[in-house]
Amino acid sequence: MKKYKLLILAFVVSQSGVTAQSIEELVDLAHSYNPGLKAMKMDYEASLQKANQVNDWPDPKVNLAIGVLPVETRLGAQRFKIGVSQMIPWKGTLDAKSDVAKSMAEVQAYTDEVKEIDIEYAIRSSYAMLQFLESKKDIIGKRIEILNILEDLSKSAVRAGKGKLSNVLFTERKREILEADLTLISKKMEIPTIMINRWTGSASTNEIKLITEQTDLLQRNEITKYAEIDHPQYKIFENQIGASNAKITMTKYSSKPTIGVGLDYAYIDARNDVIIPGNGRDVLMPMGSISIPIHTDRFKAIRQEETIRQEAIKAKSDEVSDMFKAEIELAYSTKEYAEQVIEKYTALKTITRETLKLMRSEYASEGTRFEELLRLEMELIDYDLEILKAKYEMRLASATLYKFK
Repeated sequence: MKKYKLLILAFVVSQSGVTAQSIEELVDLAHSYNPGLKAMKMDYEASLQKANQVNDWPDPKVNLAIGVLPVETRLGAQRFKIGVSQMIPWKGTLDAKSDVAKSMAEVQAYTDEVKEIDIEYAIRSSYAMLQFLESKKDIIGKRIEILNILEDLSKSAVRAGKGKLSNVLFTERKREILEADLTLISKKMEIPTIMINRWTGSASTNEIKLITEQTDLLQRNEITKYAEIDHPQYKIFENQIGASNAKITMTKYSSKPTIGVGLDYAYIDARNDVIIPGNGRDVLMPMGSISIPIHTDRFKAIRQEETIRQEAIKAKSDEVSDMFKAEIELAYSTKEYAEQVIEKYTALKTITRETLKLMRSEYASEGTRFEELLRLEMELIDYDLEILKAKYEMRLASATLYKFK
């Protein structure tokens, strides 16, 4: 019967076109699809363009004056005047502005890598939940098979006058509860399925075909090094400090004078009432200006602000480091605890199986102690559930450790 069911399942899977997908395949698919990651990368590329927007000289200024009431000069009336001026930034100012823009852009350089880690963790944890629920369905299915066998035994005992009808009714009630649990589990499996499909860009109802995977043994020293030094979140902090330093450097140039040069041309109308040398000669005047920042307290305030900001960033970095190390220690502790749980319930299963052999024979021959037999049969399945829960906790711990691989 079991082989027949497996053949039917294989046929259904082949007809639906569902193929098994490993976690790595799903993670790669999510990284290549996710619109949020694409948006972050484009934001970074767009930010890099700001450096080219701030390293140009200010636009030249052109002015025109028309003499509605002309100014009279010795050589004639000034009819109009036109001038052009150009402010010249202090040497190094434009480079400093460009450095600030580049540093601000680099802050976004590693945000997509941080999001990739979060996406991978979400997929691994959802995949672990699917594995847990699928295995739980199998265990409950085995429990129902045992209940069917016990029901047949209790019916035979009733017919032989050795058992009670209440035993039959009790097993039937147990089976109905378990069948309802199967329905609830199937519904609950939709949650991690929707999550995985959401990250990979698939239809929300797309079935995730699971495969059994061995958990990789991640080297603790490599994980710790990544959590303390190589995690992209630290690169973001480093770039934030770099941007802050660039702003401090910028204040040094902003406090320098700005020089302006220009040229004015005035059109002079010749006088008719007198003859003099240079009558009506136009005016050409080179111009110069300088802007000297006098109120410099704002630059001092900016430097103080950025110094405090850098201290805050360093404090955040320390906090993140402590959090990462705590996550790693918690994950390893969870795995070690789960291993002990598995060892405990595996030993209990061995003892319970030996006890059940004797009780099954006793009930088959005498029809007594049915409640205790049923209890032990259910306990044996409960041990499988406890082992399954421990394996699920181990998978979640592994998903956490993969954040630092």
